[in-house]
Amino acid sequence: MDEKPPVDRAWQTGAKLIALIAVIAAGWLARDMLLLAFLGILIGVMLSFPVNFLAGHMKRGLAVLIVLLVILGATGGVVAFGAVKIASQAGAVRQQAEQAIKSAREKIAKLRSGGEQQQQGQGQQQQQQGQQQAPAGVEEKAVKGVLGIFSALTAMVLVLVLGLFLVSEPKVYAKGLRLVVPRRYQEIFDTSFEKVSTSLRKWVGGIVISMTIMGTLTTIGLAVAGIKGWFVLGLLTFFATFVPYVGAIASAIPGLLVAGAQDSRHLAYAFAVYLAVHIVEGYLVEPLVMKRAVKLQPALLLVWQGFFGAVFGLVGTIVATPVLVCVQTLTQHLWVERRLGKKSAE
Repeated sequence: MDEKPPVDRAWQTGAKLIALIAVIAAGWLARDMLLLAFLGILIGVMLSFPVNFLAGHMKRGLAVLIVLLVILGATGGVVAFGAVKIASQAGAVRQQAEQAIKSAREKIAKLRSGGEQQQQGQGQQQQQQGQQQAPAGVEEKAVKGVLGIFSALTAMVLVLVLGLFLVSEPKVYAKGLRLVVPRRYQEIFDTSFEKVSTSLRKWVGGIVISMTIMGTLTTIGLAVAGIKGWFVLGLLTFFATFVPYVGAIASAIPGLLVAGAQDSRHLAYAFAVYLAVHIVEGYLVEPLVMKRAVKLQPALLLVWQGFFGAVFGLVGTIVATPVLVCVQTLTQHLWVERRLGKKSAE
């Protein structure tokens, strides 16, 4: 039998480069779907806590079904009993924030113009132009708003379903990934997968507790201070805390705008509430709750969040921190420990 001629290494290298470029291009084109898939993984990690607890007393499928029913029941309860209140408070928050922004713009415009008459004339002219252009733009904005809400709801359902599938049979998906790994790399895959899973679970558990504490304290503080829309502002803080540093700062801006639209006294109260809540987070929540999670340096985290936000937009900012947890864990294990033979500095 004739032996096959050896393949030139240059052709092999070229083929590998072409394949790598094709994978990168495909990943870039499907970046939105990949980010949503990672969000689904995070939802699966969050759901694993109650599912694993219930699975110790019953079949895992039944545990997943119970968790799903609880989620649907809680969502239905919020819609039935709290949707009207949330919607009214959200409308009040939006109006107060718009009023505060409008007032600030008017003051800045008056300082620039140097006279109130000129500013009033410009305001009337802009108001007339806005009234003329309003009918043409309202329909377009309404259509875009409906499409945006529909897309967001569809994405949320897909992410939740993906998380439920992952948490129902996590070992099956892990074994499926292991099958495509060459035998000589399977041991590395096993240890890497275990370390990443553990780090991600620790971070998710810590951040959920931190979100609950921050959201609860903010809601109570704003309610006691008499800030309008305190419940919605507390919910905003709860969800924004998922993004460390950036989310905490961003969630305080609407509250300060709403309080400033009321009066200067309420503005001082709101500032004191947010300051106290963040002090509690920095000196109590972080040392006690997040001490067992993966340690992330603030400067590195802010740069990473800015990079992901610039490249992938809002969803990139949301998933930036857990992605950094995975990247840092893999770097420490594969490069620092295995390649360099050093102990990871934790």
